[in-house]
Amino acid sequence: MKVAVMGDPDTALGFKLAGAHEVYSFGDGPLEIERLRNKLRELIEAGDVGIILITEPLAQKIEMPDVKFPIILQVPDKSGSRFGEAQLREIVRRAIGVELKR
Repeated sequence: MKVAVMGDPDTALGFKLAGAHEVYSFGDGPLEIERLRNKLRELIEAGDVGIILITEPLAQKIEMPDVKFPIILQVPDKSGSRFGEAQLREIVRRAIGVELKR
């Protein structure tokens, strides 16, 4: 199973440098948001992607699909999390069954 990353250009570059293979970069314009929607749909339907990481700001711009598989996780971008630490812990716990502690 693959891990796919969807984010702004800076976040995408960071994941590429970290060795991620399926990395997609999107801007803020209306055409970019439409590209994002289409790519997300494509990744969900592909069947070989197990986890999709999408930055919080991008996820807020589209309607997130309610699917059981692949697992779709929202991650902070370079400006930090919009959710807060407690909610991020809960998201991780529900997604992978691991409770994060400081």
